[in-house]
Amino acid sequence: MQEMHRNFFKFFGRDLLFPWSVSLLINIISWAVVYFKIRPDSQTVPLHYNLFYGIDIAGSGYMIYFITATGLAILAVNFLFFRYAKSRDVFAANTAAAVALVAQLFILAAILFLKSIIVI
Repeated sequence: MQEMHRNFFKFFGRDLLFPWSVSLLINIISWAVVYFKIRPDSQTVPLHYNLFYGIDIAGSGYMIYFITATGLAILAVNFLFFRYAKSRDVFAANTAAAVALVAQLFILAAILFLKSIIVI
């Protein structure tokens, strides 16, 4: 078990570069989906969908970029916290990496769902 733990850090690096790389890659994919597939413009598009009420927030198509920008902001803040906390509390630093990855997955899922309900 100890050998597996040592190999994990040897493979992914001491700074846990893997979750950060995957998070950044997912964010880039989210930007690409917005730019190439949705192609937002000034037309009104749904920005939030509620299961009970349907589309409850609509706005300018350019507002979709704020969804991916929020993901980038979450990634940046969590990375800064990770760099700050890794020497003080390893668990908190690793949690920041995991939270950034999960947040990027949720944002990508939201973008893909919006893509499916926006009729182009």
